[in-house]
Amino acid sequence: MCTPANLRLIFMALCLTKSIQMTFMFAFGIMTALDIKFHQAYGQHIKAIGVMLSCMSVFGSFNMWLGLKGSMMHNKFLLFLHAVLDGFAFFAQLWLGWSILEVTFPEFDMFTRELCSQNSPLPLDAKEDCMKYVQSQRTSGFQMVWRSYYYESGRDPNFFQKIIDIQRDGQCCGFGPPMRCLKYDEGEFPHNNKFDGFYFKGTVSAGDEDWDLYSSQRQLCNYGTANKYWYPSLPLSGDVQSESEECNQIINLLEVPPQYGGCMYDMPLGTCKEVREMNIYNGCMFEIENVMNAEMAPSSIVILGLSLLQVLAIIAACCFCWKRKQFDTFPDALSNVPYDPFKNAKIDIAGALERKIHQPKHERPGIEFIEE
Repeated sequence: MCTPANLRLIFMALCLTKSIQMTFMFAFGIMTALDIKFHQAYGQHIKAIGVMLSCMSVFGSFNMWLGLKGSMMHNKFLLFLHAVLDGFAFFAQLWLGWSILEVTFPEFDMFTRELCSQNSPLPLDAKEDCMKYVQSQRTSGFQMVWRSYYYESGRDPNFFQKIIDIQRDGQCCGFGPPMRCLKYDEGEFPHNNKFDGFYFKGTVSAGDEDWDLYSSQRQLCNYGTANKYWYPSLPLSGDVQSESEECNQIINLLEVPPQYGGCMYDMPLGTCKEVREMNIYNGCMFEIENVMNAEMAPSSIVILGLSLLQVLAIIAACCFCWKRKQFDTFPDALSNVPYDPFKNAKIDIAGALERKIHQPKHERPGIEFIEE
């Protein structure tokens, strides 16, 4: 099994598998580093992790070539160097994979998140937990993602469809709990999630004065009016044509003329902006977290699992280092003793020779005796 030829085949198979691994890590690292929604949701440090993943893939590709070259030449120095570098790559990959997987762990349990996203009366013992959940930095990150989707949906139908899909799959409307708009103690977004505006395009369009306050404050409410727990009505992206998608509901259907006062839901789209029953749907703050975690967690698990390839490469390199080189082994004539016909014969050679010697001359073959 551990012959030099077999070990070379193992190295070739590992190189083929690790090339797929490095391609995946490079692509996922680039996606993580460039996709702004991950920076908004999980913080700017996720961008650095993506960059390091891409760099690790380049480093791993070089080390993969180093191991293949050492196996073909049976160069023990290259094999030892390959094992050492793969050991470093193993721990680095474990750390990067775990760092990505760790950000997908919810800060609050499922029951609290579901309960706090609805408008039904909260139990007394749950109000404090809900305030912690709604005001947490983690929730603010997903709130930033939702607002960027909502804002950009006025000029990009892809973002519009993303919100529609989240609302449909999660059976929810808007981000926050319906008719429970509350200003937070921490008015601004966390610095770790903040960059040049929280929108995908970078900045707010000119003329979007209503959005200027949202670029720095987490939540605005209709305080000072009869519908103070409603959410303010905001255009999508400053485009006049997008104002038809703006959620601006009538406060009292029986009042003439009708008075519009914002929206029961927090930045909804589609049919949700027409819903007036506050207890039919919950907010999507719970669902959008699940959706984004589902995009990150599987890839991080794959990265953690692929780190086993480094362990296999280290074992193969160590086994090859312990093998003697071809010129440092006994010749075949010494390592494999030639066949001895007399030693392996099943007849009595000594007895046969003894009988041959004492055989009478006239009985020996090849000699003809003539009697006179």
